[in-house]
Amino acid sequence: MTTLIIMPIVLEILMVLAISLVIAFIGFLIFRKKFSHEILAENHIVGSYIFNGFSVTYGVLIAFVVYANWFGYEKAQQNVTEETTYLSNFYRDTRILPDSVKSIVTDKLIKYTEAVVEDEWPMMAKGETSPKAMNALDDLWDTYSRIPVSKITNTYFYQVSIEKLNLVSMQRRLRILDMNQTTPEVIWIVILLCAFISVSYSYFFTTKKRKAHLFLIASLIVINVLLFYLIYVLDHPYQGYATISPEPFKMILNKFVTGL
Repeated sequence: MTTLIIMPIVLEILMVLAISLVIAFIGFLIFRKKFSHEILAENHIVGSYIFNGFSVTYGVLIAFVVYANWFGYEKAQQNVTEETTYLSNFYRDTRILPDSVKSIVTDKLIKYTEAVVEDEWPMMAKGETSPKAMNALDDLWDTYSRIPVSKITNTYFYQVSIEKLNLVSMQRRLRILDMNQTTPEVIWIVILLCAFISVSYSYFFTTKKRKAHLFLIASLIVINVLLFYLIYVLDHPYQGYATISPEPFKMILNKFVTGL
């Protein structure tokens, strides 16, 4: 399913719309052959009350799912920003170390950031994590925790920097969780079933001109497909067209390399 959102956005939407409209058109022709306009018109009033009640419930459900996924997407972006902020702050705190130790720590920090940008980000687009980035972070931890006490001139700053390195590890775990946490299948089943019912129900509100009726059904399908596409894209923050950019990591990597 995730291969759908790695294609160009226009192609993705057109493909899903075309499949949905063809299925709806076939269903419409079968339905209109079986039921005439006169038979369906007799039940418009009663059917409209039921459909209105269903539409309100369905609309609230869709709004909730869109909001939940949008909130999750925004939170994932925020977690990336916080992770790079903690990395940058950690780098700043290590400037108090002696040059011999500082250069080693900086080198480990650069290797970890490079691993995230060059290796882990492309792997996250596939729903995977990078052992290289994990090993680089472990190496940074091992190097920093083994600094001799005799070379630490300010123990308070060292303790604070350790806390920030802990926060870097925590934010990385949150980033991976953001990648893996998606909308539960039961919610997808419910909203897809509701969409099927809403489109099927629209067949009953017939017009004398079939083209006008078919246009109204097509409009309903387009709205549903666009909403489902939006939910699906937001549900995968590191894949597809709307993927979260690694630009914050690239910015701090340039800072680490240049020392500016």
